[in-house]
Amino acid sequence: MKKWLGMAVLAATACGGTTDGGPSDDPVVIVTGNAQNNGVAQSDDGTSQNPTSQNNGVVAENNGVVSGTGLALLGSGQHTLDSVELAIIASSADNLRTPRDLAFHPSRPTELWIVNLDDNSTVVIDNPGTDSQRSHRYGAAGKDHFMARPSALAFGDNGNFATAHETDDVTQPSTPIDFMGPTLWSSDRTIFDGGHGGHLDMLHNSPNGAGIAWETGNKYWIFDGYHQAITAYDFNRDHGPGGTDHTDGDVARYVEREVGYVPEVPSHLEFHHGLNLLFVADTGNNRIATLDPTVGEMGPRLEPNYDGGAQYHMNGGAIETFAEGSAVGLEKPSGLAIQGEHVYVGDNALSKIVALDFDGTLVDYLDLSSEIPAGGLMGIAFATDGTLFVVDAVENEILRVAPLEGGGTP
Repeated sequence: MKKWLGMAVLAATACGGTTDGGPSDDPVVIVTGNAQNNGVAQSDDGTSQNPTSQNNGVVAENNGVVSGTGLALLGSGQHTLDSVELAIIASSADNLRTPRDLAFHPSRPTELWIVNLDDNSTVVIDNPGTDSQRSHRYGAAGKDHFMARPSALAFGDNGNFATAHETDDVTQPSTPIDFMGPTLWSSDRTIFDGGHGGHLDMLHNSPNGAGIAWETGNKYWIFDGYHQAITAYDFNRDHGPGGTDHTDGDVARYVEREVGYVPEVPSHLEFHHGLNLLFVADTGNNRIATLDPTVGEMGPRLEPNYDGGAQYHMNGGAIETFAEGSAVGLEKPSGLAIQGEHVYVGDNALSKIVALDFDGTLVDYLDLSSEIPAGGLMGIAFATDGTLFVVDAVENEILRVAPLEGGGTP
């Protein structure tokens, strides 16, 4: 077991190995700090933020910043592990097999959903970080196509979620290598099975999908690694569990060849509804970028069109650099989350998390490199108590970062 700095160690009972859809009573040891997580997801609430306000990295204390010293969540300007509490929430005993991304269910606050690259599966952890924690693995027939090499997932507000898939290989005998695209799922666990029977829809023509973000309804944005583009996928009305009709889907490809794909490194996306901007971890260009979804004109049709719906290029799309990675201490930005007045970025190469203001200024950072190997840090997600959950894909772990007790709000 890892030994953490600045933490207490507590042996807690949680679930271990599970079968598809079923919990196990095998105990594992959970390392926890003092902060208690309630397992509740939080995303931006749609309130407008001011992206141009200048504060030199210091904002009001009730926004989670200790004045002049950075963010309590990231160690109040100290940047080291002994300035925070770090806990192992889940491990390979919970069927983590190269996890890539994680997200809390927006309306069932005690569910943490995780996608695995190695075995094309999904793990749901109930009550993470508590004595009643249990994990459930989902990986039914058809997972090797509909959940093929998942890189990212995102929830909508209608009970559905979608996944992006990093592959351009043949995933079923009847389709070609460039076929892959995002899959839409029901999060109803009486329906969801992680395979053919639990998927609600699928659209195609974005192989090597490296990131995903929800905008509205059944509309999601994909980091399209194959075309080095940002592509909007609107499933519109889904075809129902296990169906095959994809003809009502709309696909619009923006800024082709203007973002950089790095194989095996997710490039996560977050849509900020208050600003109406898509934030992009542009890994290959070492920057955080923003895309304005209102800018662009319909151009030529996309070919091939495997679905029969409306699929087209968008001319004149507007993508801008929000923060140059070299200016804020990044090399391979990957994980991305927006919380309050800050944009949080996880660097896959350096194993550190940086926080930026909405003017792109560096506020604080936390160095996790002594515990997360290079190449391990991928998806990041916030709970409603302000604690941060992160993926370590190398060690097959989910970790929780929290402020030290008495260190202020996250």
